[in-house]
Amino acid sequence: MAIAGGVCQAQGLAPAPPAAQATPPPSRWPFNRNLYRPFLEAARAAEQISDPLQRCLAYPDLPGVNWTKAVTAAYCHYQFDPVVSLAEARDLIEHGKAAELDRRLGKARPAPLSTLGAHDRLEGTYFTDFDDGSDDLRALLDAWKKQSPHSAYALAASGMAYAAMAQKQRGAEVASRTSPASFEAMSRLLTLARADLDEAIKRDPKVTPAYSSMIYVAGLEGDRAYAAHAGEQGLANDPANYSIYANLVWINQPKWGGSVEAMQRLVSDAQAHADQNPLLRLLLSQRTGGDEAIEDCNCVRVDDPRASPTAQKDFYAAAKNVYQQLFDEAAPRLMLRSAAVSTRNHHALPLSLIYRSEEIRFSRDAIEPRILRALDLADSGQQEWALAEGKALVSLRPQDPDAYVARGMAYRASGDVKQAADDLEEAVRRNPSDGWTLNALCHLYVDETHDWDKGWAATNKLLQLRPDSASGWFYRATIQKEQPREGLDQTIADFMAKFGGDPNKQELVAHMQAMKQR
Repeated sequence: MAIAGGVCQAQGLAPAPPAAQATPPPSRWPFNRNLYRPFLEAARAAEQISDPLQRCLAYPDLPGVNWTKAVTAAYCHYQFDPVVSLAEARDLIEHGKAAELDRRLGKARPAPLSTLGAHDRLEGTYFTDFDDGSDDLRALLDAWKKQSPHSAYALAASGMAYAAMAQKQRGAEVASRTSPASFEAMSRLLTLARADLDEAIKRDPKVTPAYSSMIYVAGLEGDRAYAAHAGEQGLANDPANYSIYANLVWINQPKWGGSVEAMQRLVSDAQAHADQNPLLRLLLSQRTGGDEAIEDCNCVRVDDPRASPTAQKDFYAAAKNVYQQLFDEAAPRLMLRSAAVSTRNHHALPLSLIYRSEEIRFSRDAIEPRILRALDLADSGQQEWALAEGKALVSLRPQDPDAYVARGMAYRASGDVKQAADDLEEAVRRNPSDGWTLNALCHLYVDETHDWDKGWAATNKLLQLRPDSASGWFYRATIQKEQPREGLDQTIADFMAKFGGDPNKQELVAHMQAMKQR
């Protein structure tokens, strides 16, 4: 399923420079660079394993870092070893055997809850099977509740699914770009989620997936008191529960009104139980502020002409610190994703490629990170693998415009600009709101093929979608200058009015001024 606006646009992904510009100097790699190619080869080999659990277990760790096997194994089982698969749950419900489903889920709850190695199997099952906002799952869970109206397991699953539906209604846009109707729909669904989750723990306080869902609901509502109460109740019933601690750490990020100090206290408290539950060691990567602290780096890109040697050194020093200290132990996939986004946007592509591969390792649905990694592969000189991935993604998701973006960018990196243009055009046809891909298409037509007419059409679409796109105005001026077309002086005047005073656009300003002088 495509992300609205495109997956690259949704993650704020920057375009990348040629591979030669995106490779750290030898002295600034956070690991021995001789380990890089063997890592890629081992990762690609592991990805040929069809069984998700065995694939995860066989995957290489970060190069030069020795992750604790008990932690990675526990995380692989958490992600890929449900007690009951969704297909099995569906079969039981549809055949009137909801009581048997309850019984099997009950067996996943160890007795006592502190049993070593038995933690979070129920949570992993719930996140695998029921963390889904689809109408199809909603109908299935309603049938389960109808068959077992007193089942705490059914209520917990229903509440989790309502929360996923609420998030789907909310979308990924910032609040200022989210409609009141979306917020109203989210609020209605969250009310239903809370009702089911509260009833679930009232009926059975040891159905622990309900607590982590309650904290997530609290995050969507901004109800920190509800989150704190759910966390307190949940940890009273299972003091070593990873999922509860993970969501408490999440909601205590500064961007949600918490603090780094609160996160650090939670991570420290969790480590007191890590011998019982190795999953809790995953939280160590979040002790400096979570994903926001990794993504929101204000340092300039390492290939930026404004990047002084000192700025480059500072970025690589920070990247090395993150790699060797925050990721000295295995980390949750969302932290790995944030590290991939940050290093990609600073054009340190080998690091982005490694982080993205580890995200794929631990992702139940790996399509999105595979699409994004295909771009890293194409931009870092791994064209053969990038094209193989692009073709595989289109085969797996022929309706997904982002799959065509992945294949198109791989074709472009391989020098096949015709196939690249065809795929990017198909992606835009399927998702006209994808400004990132429109920008890539403009670049292809204007800077590479000099197909001015197609470039003009693509540029007009981009500026209609994003009137504040500086690159769109620059592409328009370039076509007017080189084809030529009328209106260059007006385009330059409009550009200067919009961006002339923007300190981040001065390189384009200089190009536009030079265009006028020639």
